[in-house]
Amino acid sequence: MGSPLRAQLKIPNKLVPVFEGKTRYRGAYGGRGSGKTRTFALMTAVRGYQWGMEGKTGQILCGREFMNSLDDSSLEEIKAAISEVKWLADYYEVGEKYIRSKDGRISYVFAGLRRNLDSIKSKARILLAWVDEAETVSDTAWSKLIPTVREHESEIWVTWNPESKESATHKRFRQDPPETAKIVEMNYMDNPWFPDVLNQERLLDQEKRPEAYDHIWLGDYLTHNEGAYYAIEMRDAKSSGRIGFVPYEPSLGVITSWDLGIGDSTSIWFFQVTGAEIRVIDYYENNGVGLDHYARVLQEKGYIYSEHILPHDVQVKELGSGKSRIETLDNLGIRPITIAPKLGVDDGIQASRSIIPRCWFDAEKVERGIDCLRQYHREYNENNKSWNGRPKHDWASHGADAFRYFAVGYSPISNSWAEPIRRGMKGVA
Repeated sequence: MGSPLRAQLKIPNKLVPVFEGKTRYRGAYGGRGSGKTRTFALMTAVRGYQWGMEGKTGQILCGREFMNSLDDSSLEEIKAAISEVKWLADYYEVGEKYIRSKDGRISYVFAGLRRNLDSIKSKARILLAWVDEAETVSDTAWSKLIPTVREHESEIWVTWNPESKESATHKRFRQDPPETAKIVEMNYMDNPWFPDVLNQERLLDQEKRPEAYDHIWLGDYLTHNEGAYYAIEMRDAKSSGRIGFVPYEPSLGVITSWDLGIGDSTSIWFFQVTGAEIRVIDYYENNGVGLDHYARVLQEKGYIYSEHILPHDVQVKELGSGKSRIETLDNLGIRPITIAPKLGVDDGIQASRSIIPRCWFDAEKVERGIDCLRQYHREYNENNKSWNGRPKHDWASHGADAFRYFAVGYSPISNSWAEPIRRGMKGVA
């Protein structure tokens, strides 16, 4: 069967450059109704056809993080795409549970990455791996899959709806993509065939569910988790314009609030308070480094500090040195130090809720901290299908805990801070 000398394909203009030329990685991310999944399904068949015409033999792997059966796969999308193009329909044999070229050169394989990675590694001659709904694919899965796709001029395609900046897919293909990758953002307005029925759904979400609209239709990150503690407060902060540019005011002292991680992340917020207004001017987080690192960070920022709020366990002596971390911090020049009252987590969350409406957040410098507050959520019990009464311990909890220590250490009545501790340490006022 000869290849058509010239073929017309219906794909969105924005995706044309993605499929032009040779490259290892192609991809698209964005919201619902963009046409990215249907286009990539079609182009897997086109690419398989091209390889078949070149005399190549191999497999097209279509993977998702979870796939309990073919019903959860891209099989039906690819079938539909093939059926709409005559020369593709003539080339492929399409069965109830399979797709393969009639000459036997190209065949499709469908697999869930979470449970089938080891078997995928044994697949022979993978020419193309397309991972759809890739947001939840772990870094471990990517690290195993990518070397498996090793045929000459083999390709890896990725499509996903963004949820979190913490996802391995975001970090690997959007935050720091391979140099030659062709990856674009696609949303409903980029799809010239966006159906009216979906547009009605879009408009309904815009009216009835504005908090989820940007994520569903515009490819924004999921700005709050289900069960999120501060979803309403952070949504109000955005809608009222309290997330933007917040300058440092040298005439006001800077108050820091810390969550000290042991084998975990340490998070630090930077606040300035004037009257009833709380300006959140900066945020810093790191892990695997000593307290001297954080002391240098504070010094390098050049702020004039008036207070450092730390959790109560800062007083516990470390076995190795026999010193408490509060003593170590004092020796590093972090002073004066206030120990946040030892309140229950629920009380601290309520205190945080009460001050967020008074906060103005710098969108750039506090971006990570804002994400923490948005994503901080209850732990979900899969067995009982119910929310537990305690927060989920994950990447967001460190920043949220540090913010909570600020909230419980601040006195809204006197507009002052809890009295700094006095333990005879030099320099503590």
